[in-house]
Amino acid sequence: MNNLARCGALALTLSIGGAAVFAETWAPSSEPAFWAQTRKTLQASGKLSARPWLFMEAMDSPSLKAGEYLSNPARTSLGVEFDAAVLMQRQGQDAWKVRELRMRALCNQQRLQRSSAQGQWLDYVGRQDTSAKVHWICALPAPD
Repeated sequence: MNNLARCGALALTLSIGGAAVFAETWAPSSEPAFWAQTRKTLQASGKLSARPWLFMEAMDSPSLKAGEYLSNPARTSLGVEFDAAVLMQRQGQDAWKVRELRMRALCNQQRLQRSSAQGQWLDYVGRQDTSAKVHWICALPAPD
């Protein structure tokens, strides 16, 4: 992990109130330079909220580049609510699309949900590793 990534991880850890407890089966990797630059550019343009974002993961296929981020985790009676962002660029397009949404990890059920425009919680259809990610999110310390 490079020093910049360590500083970013430390800043996020301090902003949510302590040292993060990482799940043994999954943890986010360091934010690659490409994604750090993309995030900063989108934040500077106002397309992405200016706040500390934790890089979760990314995919790069011939048709799509997409990066996932987490911010502002807050413990609730059911688990952890947080802000999520997906940065997407389709093949052949210069423009990036940003989707920010409120999500929650239901710790006891190992599920993710997203908040709809009407404020209802809807299951977020995930991938095979969703349970491991929920475990990691639920292990984040409660903010002070």
